[in-house]
Amino acid sequence: MDVFGISVAGVETCVEVPNLRLLFDMGRCTSTAIFEPIVCLSHGHLDHMGAVAQHAARRAMMKLGESTYLVPAAIHGQVEQLFNAAGALDGQIIPRRVVAVSPGESFQLGKSRWVRPFETFHRVPSQGYTVWERRHHLREEFRELPGARLGELRRQGVSVDEEHDVALLSFTGDTRVEVLEKNPELQQTELLVIETTFLDARVTVADTRLMGHIHLDEVLERVELLPKGKVVFSHFSARYQLDEIETLILARAPDSLHGRVRALAPRAR
Repeated sequence: MDVFGISVAGVETCVEVPNLRLLFDMGRCTSTAIFEPIVCLSHGHLDHMGAVAQHAARRAMMKLGESTYLVPAAIHGQVEQLFNAAGALDGQIIPRRVVAVSPGESFQLGKSRWVRPFETFHRVPSQGYTVWERRHHLREEFRELPGARLGELRRQGVSVDEEHDVALLSFTGDTRVEVLEKNPELQQTELLVIETTFLDARVTVADTRLMGHIHLDEVLERVELLPKGKVVFSHFSARYQLDEIETLILARAPDSLHGRVRALAPRAR
């Protein structure tokens, strides 16, 4: 699963998942984000959703079809108002579909994939998202049978397969570290994009919590709550230089995270 983007705290966030034709947050409308039709918005801060009208209007201008924006139910009306105001200023009605979706509800992405919000803990109404996929595998009692026998059983109408749901990717958006403690699904996801706004002693854990964010110290104290798959840290404070972010993360990460943790990177051109 390829994940690219930019996420600078208080400035701009847009995470692109081209394999899924999906975006998380829209604080900056990049040249590549234009081609993705669905945006999952985590909350209403402008560095995370200030470019939604531009995204929808540019897609319409390029005849790329209607755009869909999943939003926390608490801000659905305000997002619609934002689109209406932007359209009035621009002299048009901006084509879009704004969908309120809450934790526990699902939005279908395709026949076997859907996205479902989960609870997060920021200073304003917020939520993260997990993309799920339904897969099939052989029931345990049939796993040792040869292919020919399995084919015969299927032709006889025997159900040899069973369904199971896989968490492909989870995106936290802005949140306190309680997101790891309150959402066990994050331990099962194949790829977790989690904010770690502050990385060292330049900002304390206490101050980080007051701002509604996560400090790397808090994550490292809860390594057992991270998934066994890949972890992408994001949403870094602008006080960190780009070349020191990766260095700080790799230097502080325990051996159990080496080889499967990285910082969010821009999309390769």
